[in-house]
Amino acid sequence: MTTTDYYNTETRILLHRLITAGFTPLSIDNGEAVTKWNAADWTPFVEEAMACEESTLRCVDQDGRKVALFLVYGNGPGELVCDYTDTPALAAVVDAHYNALNR
Repeated sequence: MTTTDYYNTETRILLHRLITAGFTPLSIDNGEAVTKWNAADWTPFVEEAMACEESTLRCVDQDGRKVALFLVYGNGPGELVCDYTDTPALAAVVDAHYNALNR
């Protein structure tokens, strides 16, 4: 698996975990472009996330609050999320993501 394939897969796993936990992705900002979420086609969203070394993923949680995750492409497995809005629900998703990929 190439590095690009790995990060594509990890990004998709993270998005799936977020959606399953009740979060709705809003946009990805890679510093050069902002791409809005399209649930029907994840590919452009994931490609824009990976277009630069760092991206900010913005979501809305189950209560309608906006949250953000700072993604760094180049960290180790499960360490894609470098920082995030500190809420219990988002922390649970990030912890589950890290733990699943670092067994």
